[in-house]
Amino acid sequence: MATRRNWTEDEVTEALSLYLRLPFGKFHSGTPQIIHMAERIGRTPSSVAMKLSNLAALDETLPQKGLANLSAMDRQMWARYRQDPSFVFAAYEAQLEPPKPQMAGFSEQRQADWIAKQSEVTRRAVVQRRGQSFFREMILNNYRSRCALTGIDDARLLTASHIVGWQEDKAQRFYPENGICLNALHDRAFDRHLISFDDDYRMLIADDMPDEAKRKLTAGVSESLQLPERFLPDPAYLQHHRQRMAERQNRPPLG
Repeated sequence: MATRRNWTEDEVTEALSLYLRLPFGKFHSGTPQIIHMAERIGRTPSSVAMKLSNLAALDETLPQKGLANLSAMDRQMWARYRQDPSFVFAAYEAQLEPPKPQMAGFSEQRQADWIAKQSEVTRRAVVQRRGQSFFREMILNNYRSRCALTGIDDARLLTASHIVGWQEDKAQRFYPENGICLNALHDRAFDRHLISFDDDYRMLIADDMPDEAKRKLTAGVSESLQLPERFLPDPAYLQHHRQRMAERQNRPPLG
């Protein structure tokens, strides 16, 4: 009889990284990403799928809950994620990172020293790039790769739009509630505080927008945002964004 193996912290972190990037309806053993992860960590696809469902039971943004068979490790990792989403980036990076090539003519120690030096030089840029990539994948999958306003479903035209801007608050950059999937035009308007959304997720257009631009921005859009199953836009973030739009409109013109 096979011995039951407990999940390690690293494995739960990997599962959490996948949970955040996989649509809720794909938590089953036939999903390719689940099969791939199961092969990497030496578990069955059914085991990985069940772990994702258990994590869903901790997700307070979901109206429906997963299974109740939760471990202390599951709870610990979820709490850590809610305090600092960036801790899952290492797991995400490990899933994407190709094996490092051996360099001819260097000893293993010299190679390790060289890699460590280069890693220190580029670490912050890599973390930021991985974080942006992770955020985009998480938000687009959460909205099923459709613009929440127009329904456009070509990923080349979609952006994971930050509600609280990237440069405004580093601590809020990577929370899924801080993202909305928008097409490139509405993302640009949103980023420049030319449009915003009220508490009912209806689009607001700045008063200083020309009438023709208003018509273009409202053509073919939903009355309100088409919301995801989980990680709805946080009302506090939206209020902050509306305040920024009001401040921009009240700012005296240059010159």
